[in-house]
Amino acid sequence: MELDELKKLVRAGHFGAITLDTSIFDAHGLKLESGLIRQLEQFRDSSIKLIISEVVKEELLCHLIENTKEAKKEIEKSLRQARDYWQVEENKIEKIKKLIFDGNEVQEIVNERFNQFIKATSLEIIEPNNYLTVSDLIHQYFHSKPPFSETGKKKSEFPDAIALISLEVWANKNNTKVIVVTSDNDWKRFCQSSDKLFAINDFAGALGLFQFQDAEDVCRYLSEKYELGYIENIQEAIWDALELQIYNFDIYIEADSYYRYEEEVTEIKVNGFQFKLLESPNIIFRPVNFDHDSLTVESILLVDINVECNFFFAVYDSIDKEDVGIGGNTVKTQADLDVEVLITFVGDLNKIGAEFDVDDIEIEIQAPLSINFGFIEPDWGDGGDDY
Repeated sequence: MELDELKKLVRAGHFGAITLDTSIFDAHGLKLESGLIRQLEQFRDSSIKLIISEVVKEELLCHLIENTKEAKKEIEKSLRQARDYWQVEENKIEKIKKLIFDGNEVQEIVNERFNQFIKATSLEIIEPNNYLTVSDLIHQYFHSKPPFSETGKKKSEFPDAIALISLEVWANKNNTKVIVVTSDNDWKRFCQSSDKLFAINDFAGALGLFQFQDAEDVCRYLSEKYELGYIENIQEAIWDALELQIYNFDIYIEADSYYRYEEEVTEIKVNGFQFKLLESPNIIFRPVNFDHDSLTVESILLVDINVECNFFFAVYDSIDKEDVGIGGNTVKTQADLDVEVLITFVGDLNKIGAEFDVDDIEIEIQAPLSINFGFIEPDWGDGGDDY
């Protein structure tokens, strides 16, 4: 079903809840306190419920624990390197560890974050015990009904089946429909066969479904004002945010070479950016949260960057059975990246022509950004006069 059709049904009151699967939390970096996930706080005092299956909750907690452990491991590794190569004294290292970790265990931190998320959003956990019967699950499994496939490892699809069937039963019991934000194909297939669950993989678009027409009118007005050059402070604020956060981008370096290599990004420079059209004519802002004196919108930027990378090359020595360095090279390239940005405006947004300010800019990176350097090899130098 198209967004416009869903929007009409949402505004007619047919939808009473929104849910996310684990893939969406993962795609947004498990950042419960920022970005689009933070915008779920708009449902805290709303008649629209934010719900997730207990299966998704447990998967989310597992992923949070894994990432938190990995972050701790990386911090400790960096501190060891600071001790070894910067000769930082051990007592200072221990003070830094205490400042960061404060004696907290990984499980404590994850539980605290998740509990705060529940409190901030009024999240309701749908427990399968209350909504799922074993007979329903067996029927789906042996008849290869979504999310179970006709072939392949059907057993691995049991968690999805438990989550989806319990969500559907919840919707039936509450006599409502549910927007399901997911990028998982099995979830999408299940929703296609359901008259209660409707899948959408566009997170910002899903949030936009729950905004009044006023929010769309304001976005249209702001888009027109930007095109006419009247809100240059947006340009400046985005530029500052990009330069501040550019080194936080998760960049994946790709290259072709005859040799093994390791890479190190040494410089990223923003040359410029432009807004991509989200909708004709000339709409560059899309609402994700609106409460009349504050509007958060999504935009997509085409960002022009230069990237400098050091490459270190090696060949394998079959006698010593180890890699032997053969030199390096510094290579620069230009790339255009699609970057999602959340912009929060504050002011009297109910009145056309009223004053407003840019309150906050958040750069959203959903996945590693791939930069291709083409064919690379060591910088052999001229070498002609050396022989």
